[in-house]
Amino acid sequence: MNKIHLAALIFGLFSASASADMTPYIGINLGIGGIEAPDADIDGMNYSQESGKFAWGLNSGVLFNAEMNNKFQYGAEVSYSSYATNETKIENLRFDYDGYNVAALGVAKYNFNKKWSIFGKAGAAYTVQDLSSNVSAFNKKESKVLPKIGLGGSYNVTNNFALNVGFEHIFGDDLVEFTNKANNYQLSDYTHVGSVTTMYIGAGYSF
Repeated sequence: MNKIHLAALIFGLFSASASADMTPYIGINLGIGGIEAPDADIDGMNYSQESGKFAWGLNSGVLFNAEMNNKFQYGAEVSYSSYATNETKIENLRFDYDGYNVAALGVAKYNFNKKWSIFGKAGAAYTVQDLSSNVSAFNKKESKVLPKIGLGGSYNVTNNFALNVGFEHIFGDDLVEFTNKANNYQLSDYTHVGSVTTMYIGAGYSF
């Protein structure tokens, strides 16, 4: 399933609500995040990690008003997220992780009043991970469609402009680089796509 089909699937779930009040929106997010490297389980080896660096994202979607509760909205969005290089060193071996993801998510939002609201998101993300190493100019790019969730809150500065804070997580694979099993693998065997965690602040505009 490619990212275009993924987006069409999520938006198709909400096509029956076209007659309801509809609010399109766009947003931009800035924060910290990246590949989630577990605590290293490598006995007797020097280990260091640099993660949680600059991350950013764009999102666009549409919300519908629930007929039975005017404080509740639901809808769907597509988003793009990227993050700076995460670096991990094990003895003289260095792993650099870059990546991005394109997601299609269902969205639920609850408005406490005209100013404050909370939201949750869930869906799937086409997740790309680019792994490189200082050994023989090694480079390997892998991708998977993985589950993604998000939680956050919003403050409406005006009727159209809002400030957001949020947390997003992609549920990926355990990375063999961070276990004693790493000694039994060749670099060419690293085909896993790790989990991704991002925390951000952002701004959104509703039309």
